[in-house]
Amino acid sequence: MKKLSLTFFLCCLLLLTACEQSMVLETNLDIPQPIDTKLPLNMAIFYEESLREYVYTENNDDRRNWAITIGPSQIAIFDQVLPSMFNTIETINNLDEANYQHYDAVIVPEIKDIQFALPYETKTKIHETWIKYIIHIQKADGEFITDLNLSGYGKSLPNTSIDFLLDEREGLVISTNEAYRDLAAKLIVSFQSDPAINEWIEARPK
Repeated sequence: MKKLSLTFFLCCLLLLTACEQSMVLETNLDIPQPIDTKLPLNMAIFYEESLREYVYTENNDDRRNWAITIGPSQIAIFDQVLPSMFNTIETINNLDEANYQHYDAVIVPEIKDIQFALPYETKTKIHETWIKYIIHIQKADGEFITDLNLSGYGKSLPNTSIDFLLDEREGLVISTNEAYRDLAAKLIVSFQSDPAINEWIEARPK
């Protein structure tokens, strides 16, 4: 598989203390891509507002006033991966557009869960991220095709040369990027191998 160098902003508003601190971190991510062929489909993707503006929040004794914005980074991932998978892929503003624009099908990503583990919690020197999605696939007229349940996992490597506060933030970004890379690879493989999708493609008029 080829790799595409993806540069995107992981907008991360991480509050580690009672004082609010915001940070925008630019990262480089290598995403595996298909080698040769694209599926002969003209696809649309619809990003719901809940995905575009998704913010992970948590507030307890161990994680005070956490607010991590990942909406823009999610869209950056899909916008880079999907064009390599299909003949065409376009973003639509609402699901009604799909029918009268004559797309073959619509992809609607939905984030279900994201979890983080910090070194002091796992008694290791790594940060970990788990992220789960349901990728809804439907025909242009709204008829259900299938749901792809995908998860990504990523971890940072220990870096004892970074001071604690910087490592806390940087480690989370690294592990989240790795989780997205894992998710992107699974999305490519799953779309090409899913039985319901293959059955739908075979049944389409030639």
